[in-house]
Amino acid sequence: MKREVNGRVVVITGASSGIGRATALRFAKAGDTVVVAARRKKLLNDVVNECESLGTNALAVETDVSDESSVERLANTAIKKFGRIDVWINDAGVGAMGKFEEVPVEEHRRLIEINLHGTIHGSHAAMRQFRNQDSGTLINLSSVVGKITQPFMSSYSASKHAVRALSACIRQELWLDGKESIHVCTVFPQSIDTPFFPK
Repeated sequence: MKREVNGRVVVITGASSGIGRATALRFAKAGDTVVVAARRKKLLNDVVNECESLGTNALAVETDVSDESSVERLANTAIKKFGRIDVWINDAGVGAMGKFEEVPVEEHRRLIEINLHGTIHGSHAAMRQFRNQDSGTLINLSSVVGKITQPFMSSYSASKHAVRALSACIRQELWLDGKESIHVCTVFPQSIDTPFFPK
């Protein structure tokens, strides 16, 4: 049976550039309402303008995913404005490249706060809403290095392995509860030419 794909309310973190921005534009082209979130408000506003030029509703919410209250504000803003959330995409992420012991511990810590804690914060907010409305799709961005490992990306790989496990656990809990109308997807991109990689 063909499913209706247009008219959804889609929240996307890390939407100011790269995969998140491209994802927002793709959903906008499909006629979905997009709520874009990131720390860089000016870039978010540019994404909103591009989405609106495609004829859809769009809203920018400045968000730091490492801050639970900031993510809660994002979810509440989307629900207050549009009444529901149909898709939540946790895309925000950072990297730290170098030999493990040469990367400062503070950089490892900050990466985990954004990549893992940020995904936990977003998933927590999304799942509460999805269970309330008995529907929704959670999409978490892992990485190919969330399945394998790679030198010089130790904490990044660790965070993406954790995102993979987190998604699997949430999916299993939904299965145990018989929640067939709530879905959890994990995406494993390979290297893509985005602003994630410095030029």
